[in-house]
Amino acid sequence: MQGDGSGSSRRRKNSARKLCFCRLDAEIRQAWTDKNPGRRFYGCPHYKGKNGCNYFKWFDVEAGTEWQKMALIEARDEIQEKSRVIEQLNQTIAELTINLERIQQEEEIVRDFQNLYV
Repeated sequence: MQGDGSGSSRRRKNSARKLCFCRLDAEIRQAWTDKNPGRRFYGCPHYKGKNGCNYFKWFDVEAGTEWQKMALIEARDEIQEKSRVIEQLNQTIAELTINLERIQQEEEIVRDFQNLYV
């Protein structure tokens, strides 16, 4: 997820086929920009990619009301923040696991050394 409000997410294909300029089945995607949060559109399977044709067409008829946009933006931002916290917690867990394993190895070495002189 991008923190700048840009990006989209992949969605299922619609039964009414749309072909992009590459002649591939266009995918239904969902915009997560501040201007069009949650709004669906058809896009090239390689949309925004190096070899994509950047085919774009709105899937829905209207953009939604202002309160809907604000609610979606707030939800998106909250999800992004919670994702950042989860990532930080996962990093902390990984570091603690490594430290624990190192301590256990050191304790084993000390026990082995003590057993040599007992």
